[in-house]
Amino acid sequence: MASDPGGGPEQGGPHAELVDQWVAALDSGARDHVVPMSRDETIALLARLAGQVDAAARNGEPAERVAELGAELARAHFVGDEVLGRCVSVLDAYFAQQNAIPATRAAELLGAFTTGYVRAFRRWLLTEQESVRVAEMTARLHMQEQLRASEARFRAVFAQAGIGTGLSDMTGRIIEVNAAFANMLGYTPAEMCALEVTDLSHPDDDPEMWPLYASVLRGDVDNAQLEKAYPHRDGRTVWTNINVSLIRDDHGQPQYTLILVEDISERRALRERLHYRAHHDQLTGLANRSRFFDALTAAFTDPDSRVGLCYVDLDHFKAVNDTFGHAVGDELLVQAAARLDACADGFGQLVARIGGDEFVVLVPNSTAEVDEIARCVRRAFTHPFEVQGHRLTVTASVGIAEEYAAHTTADDLLQAADYSMYWAKAAGRRRRRTDTAAG
Repeated sequence: MASDPGGGPEQGGPHAELVDQWVAALDSGARDHVVPMSRDETIALLARLAGQVDAAARNGEPAERVAELGAELARAHFVGDEVLGRCVSVLDAYFAQQNAIPATRAAELLGAFTTGYVRAFRRWLLTEQESVRVAEMTARLHMQEQLRASEARFRAVFAQAGIGTGLSDMTGRIIEVNAAFANMLGYTPAEMCALEVTDLSHPDDDPEMWPLYASVLRGDVDNAQLEKAYPHRDGRTVWTNINVSLIRDDHGQPQYTLILVEDISERRALRERLHYRAHHDQLTGLANRSRFFDALTAAFTDPDSRVGLCYVDLDHFKAVNDTFGHAVGDELLVQAAARLDACADGFGQLVARIGGDEFVVLVPNSTAEVDEIARCVRRAFTHPFEVQGHRLTVTASVGIAEEYAAHTTADDLLQAADYSMYWAKAAGRRRRRTDTAAG
């Protein structure tokens, strides 16, 4: 079967194989739910979505566009147990085969597709919940029949939902959870129903989370959305996005809370890795230039603070690289960074590698700390380095500058520390020099 980016399965296109694989995946056991479409309509929908996913991936369209495609699939009632997982597997395999689509771009699009699907499904599930409430307000003669139908629909959705779902009473006792929620935390549904909501607290919970939950129980708030860490049964942490909704009785009194839980552990880990790489030197693990300049700018927000800088340059480092090779030079930098980091242990102090063999220590509220750090640095470099079987004696030249923030600028202070370091180096290396900076 062939397809085209415009949505018709009759015409050929680069994503024809994706359409075939997508249709096959949903036909091979995933369609354990009711979809108000014929098979031809289903194929046409998947062909159109495949074309738009392929176009978004190749043309650099915003990830939000792919999120809308995931939402469209959910709105078409593709909500069985395995639908989302099979769709992600098919798309992931397809992206992996396309050399023109970078892995990071593929991961971004997969995350967007999943997020869009889950968000639309959440809205749909809440709509189903609302239908139960509406049914309770209908005429008495039809109440029981409609209530039974609504409960049957809700239980079907509850059991088959791919997103974690749980119900608790107003005392915090867990009444019911679906398999997706229980599996997420390493339990069976029956085991989770023996727990209290507070049994699932975590040390990394936002301090405002439990007061917010209490406000839902009181009926002050009908809905709350936040990021929460759950303790897995095996001891690891599962990071989630949760949506807590209040269910009221016929008299408007709080009766139950419904929670929808989405596992975002992988996305959060990726986000933290990217954040770390953006703010740390990849060789030494110290702060990089970007993080250093952010911290330096922040130190100058208080005009009454006395900001100190200790600028450090390794003496004759080039000779190490030229003599022993860059692998030895890199390991020397790693060990030097560790010694420098040990010299800065005060609140707010930051050690950064700003290039080559140049390092800087920021002391945002300096009194005598910057002088002590400079002395510590010189002492740290009096001991030889053991690097890959070589015993290397490497000294450091240190430049110091400190001044009140109101009397200079961040650039001037850094320049003064840099000049001081070069004067120390010119005076014979293995020295330190102190200057002040005035704007």
